[in-house]
Amino acid sequence: MKRYFTFGLCSICLLLSTGCATFEQGGGFLGGINLLSTSEEVQLGQRFATEVEKQETVHPDAALQAYVRDIGARLAGAAPRQDITYTFTVIDAPDTINAFALPGGYTYYYTGLMQLCESEAELAAVMAHEIAHVAARHHGEMMTRQLGMELISDIIVGEKQSRAAAIVTQLFSTGVAARYSRVQEREADHLGMDILYRAGYQPEAMITFMQKLLAYDQQRGGGRGLPIFATHPTPEERVQLLQSLMQQYSPEMRQQRQIGADRYQAQVLSKLP
Repeated sequence: MKRYFTFGLCSICLLLSTGCATFEQGGGFLGGINLLSTSEEVQLGQRFATEVEKQETVHPDAALQAYVRDIGARLAGAAPRQDITYTFTVIDAPDTINAFALPGGYTYYYTGLMQLCESEAELAAVMAHEIAHVAARHHGEMMTRQLGMELISDIIVGEKQSRAAAIVTQLFSTGVAARYSRVQEREADHLGMDILYRAGYQPEAMITFMQKLLAYDQQRGGGRGLPIFATHPTPEERVQLLQSLMQQYSPEMRQQRQIGADRYQAQVLSKLP
């Protein structure tokens, strides 16, 4: 059975958030409250990344992994947050349409989602959106709300690793997770498009990818089969927002950005079943 969690649509960290002893103002892109220090965020992300890679299959093709890392490095260089190291890993799961970010900059992309993309720019659009969640410190804003700072601290030092494993298992087995707020999703779309554009990709790719998600759902009977459709801004609303955001860039400048359809076909689609 195909599993559906997509493009900013579901994130492991979404099972998390709020309440540190100290509060850091202005952590988010729009001035939200960040409740974790950078070092705590990275350590927590490392714990969850370990569990993800125990439960999911990292794709064995080194060239494919390198290709995605190269795109990620280009995007990360355009991100406003530079106090962490972003990582980019492909998971071999052709029946899963998914991409997610962990605290501390760990991001994952499923081959099922990569097959849905038709160009490097469309994959980069997904990646830019995930980078935007990290850059906006959404994890820090959410995390202690659901886990509490004491449990987060225990997971970081390894005393509650079984809980970390259970959270990852819950995500993959049921898809039940607290998700980013509508405000955070809109924020990630806004910041993600800017990252995409400044990295040299056509911002239209964010729109065409969202349209592919809509078409994919409609081909399977509609009814918002993707779980995110029920809890986030509707795809139609997001497309409308993205179309509005795109107008900040002149048509001439947009056309100078890359799409990379042929390169994507050679480096990705030709290698996937």
